[in-house]
Amino acid sequence: MTDIFSYFSIEFPLLSVFGYPFSLIEFLGTSSGLFCVYLASRNHILTWPIGIFNSICFFFLFFQIQLYSDMLLQIYFFGSSIYGWYVWRKRTGAYIKIQSLGRTKNTILLFTILLGTYVLGEMTSRLPLWFPQIFIKPPEFLYWDAFTTVASIIANFLLAQRKLESWFLWVFVDVVCILIYSLKGIPFVTMEYIVFLLIAFYGCYHWYREYKLHSNGNQLSN
Repeated sequence: MTDIFSYFSIEFPLLSVFGYPFSLIEFLGTSSGLFCVYLASRNHILTWPIGIFNSICFFFLFFQIQLYSDMLLQIYFFGSSIYGWYVWRKRTGAYIKIQSLGRTKNTILLFTILLGTYVLGEMTSRLPLWFPQIFIKPPEFLYWDAFTTVASIIANFLLAQRKLESWFLWVFVDVVCILIYSLKGIPFVTMEYIVFLLIAFYGCYHWYREYKLHSNGNQLSN
């Protein structure tokens, strides 16, 4: 009888696509991620439970390919999905206008990302020393992986606050993720992030246009 945990292994093939062994865990992670983003764009509450499932899939996937910062990021996404699900069920329908952080806060934001990347990278590099029985192999793409984790957390927070910079930050995150995942040889996750990048570009365009519209409207009213 097959161990149930073997289904979460990247060695458990679902099908072969052009000679590439497409694992079940990679299929579940990529498909649920795309569906989750689509539902978010449609403002549908089911984006949150599917986001919970997506974070579980990617947690197991990233652990197996030694992207430990990305693995830890899924814990945050798991918690934020539970929080988002709760808030959306209780929301009052209040509308928050899109705002920009401004030059000073953007400088602080950049410093925070760089500092957070360094600290997380240093912590992640020590995981095989602290927990050698769990983290057998050393992390790969140490600081780039740490950057995507720190920047994703901040971008997700800014998105909830309807800050314009959130989508610009997502663009940088997606570009780095595409490079890392392509080098790690997980093409379907790479293609998923290419789609995320296109969505991020659309978010930049749509949010910036709305931001300028409200800014011009406020200037006319004054």
